[in-house]
Amino acid sequence: MPSDAVGVAKQIAVGAMSERTGKDRRQAFDLLGVIDTPPEKTFDDIVLVASVCCDTPIALVSLLDIERQWFRARIGLDLSETPIDWSVCRIEIDRGAFLSIPDLTVDPRTRDNPLVTHHPHLRFYAGAPLVMRSGAVIGRLCVMDTVARPDGLSEQQRLLLEALARQVADHLELRQIARTSEHLARLQAALLDIGDRIRRSRSVGEMTQSIAQIVGHALQTDRAGFGTVDAATETIEIEPDWTADGVASVAGRHRFEEFGRLRDGLAKGEMLVIHDVTTDPRTAADPSRMLAVGIAALVNVPVRDRGRTIAVFLVHAATPRRWTATELSFLHSVADRLEAGVSRHRLDQQQRSVNGEISHRLKNMLSMVQSIATQTLRDIPDRTPVAVFEQRLLALSTAHDALLKGQWIAADMASIILGVLAPFGFENRMRRTGPMVTLDASAAMSVSLVIHEMMTNACKYGALSNDTGRIDINWAIAGDGADATLTMTWEEQGGPPVKEPTRRGFGARLIRQGLIGTGGVTLRYHEAGLTAEFVVPLSALTQTGSDA
Repeated sequence: MPSDAVGVAKQIAVGAMSERTGKDRRQAFDLLGVIDTPPEKTFDDIVLVASVCCDTPIALVSLLDIERQWFRARIGLDLSETPIDWSVCRIEIDRGAFLSIPDLTVDPRTRDNPLVTHHPHLRFYAGAPLVMRSGAVIGRLCVMDTVARPDGLSEQQRLLLEALARQVADHLELRQIARTSEHLARLQAALLDIGDRIRRSRSVGEMTQSIAQIVGHALQTDRAGFGTVDAATETIEIEPDWTADGVASVAGRHRFEEFGRLRDGLAKGEMLVIHDVTTDPRTAADPSRMLAVGIAALVNVPVRDRGRTIAVFLVHAATPRRWTATELSFLHSVADRLEAGVSRHRLDQQQRSVNGEISHRLKNMLSMVQSIATQTLRDIPDRTPVAVFEQRLLALSTAHDALLKGQWIAADMASIILGVLAPFGFENRMRRTGPMVTLDASAAMSVSLVIHEMMTNACKYGALSNDTGRIDINWAIAGDGADATLTMTWEEQGGPPVKEPTRRGFGARLIRQGLIGTGGVTLRYHEAGLTAEFVVPLSALTQTGSDA
């Protein structure tokens, strides 16, 4: 092969290697998060030791970015960075080898360097490479002098400089490990918080706003939000978003292309990741609209329902940012939770619609039953049994309302009791205390009827038959697991003296059957008023929640 062809081939090979190692350095810096960070004593001490041991006035930890070299630590030089073209450290950096130049004014690679021809008039250079475990060479620990050194460093000085360079690399990676661990812990805590917010949210809007805030803080970014997608008009309606201080909101209706090529990935449910809108081929043609609203980097995460993209979760950064694999995995997890939350809220909305229809028809049916009963019993001279029957229908209606609010599956005990007590109008003479206990449908019906009978008797014969009596209703849980029991006490005070009835009608028999029809009832007729205690296995009622 002709010599000129060999030269061209070598140049191509060197250029390809340089481009590859440049990308390796950029990726390493993204992981390390070290560029433009405040000084650290560890690095300052290392350059001090290097300067003293090598007997040079200047020592630097030089990191080689794409367009500049930045000094992580320095002694003897006022500059904090220089253009990359001024860097002596970049010479043969791709080889990852020790570099020594005894006289910078003689070497053709450095004799025209502004730092050689002008202040500080450098003459001697020696540098040991900073090699990461990935193999990326990100810079050098170097020492320099304003006087040429024909003999360079001694062997011991060279070994020391190489050892110190390894210390720099190790400390950078340890710092990155600690930073990554903190970041992972923050993201994990955010996912737990998101799960809790989804469970407690009452609407899709409330859910997405709180999640946007959590994600924004966790990723330490500038904007996060949620937008519903209209594929037919190729628009996205962004709900009130979270923004960092001083960052404008982008809530409202927008076209797809305003936030990257949403169209390209929506059908497939693919995440759109852009590290820099000015260089990414999908946005570089006209990034002005994005930059105008503070979007220099972005991630669009599709939210899908039944195989269809229904929304997009948006994360924006005001400056270019390389989104890490960990952050993208986190956003995937956020989208998964959002999909589950949106589906749950949609099902809840459908269930509420169905429950509303059921409630309407049930009330019509109970009204019809009451009307039939009224017509059938209108000739009975004693209206007391008729009134009792109508009140029991009302208690059933109240229990059904509470169950419908709980999706026909369960209702909490406090709501059931309040629903029964409210029509009697004695709120200022009643007190209810107890933990949150969710009753299943059967238990809710039974409890409502028992409470109604107790209230009826209290109004006729007990504490509510005068103007001074009061009633306390308390319930508590004792024991754990399968042995847990619920005890409800009904205590009347301030009413007329009460005696045990000599005759037991339907209402008395209903009360003695207990909360779920299996007994466990103790009735005490004191001079001060009736006390009733109802005990039932908790497992026979339902599950418990947090204290109310």
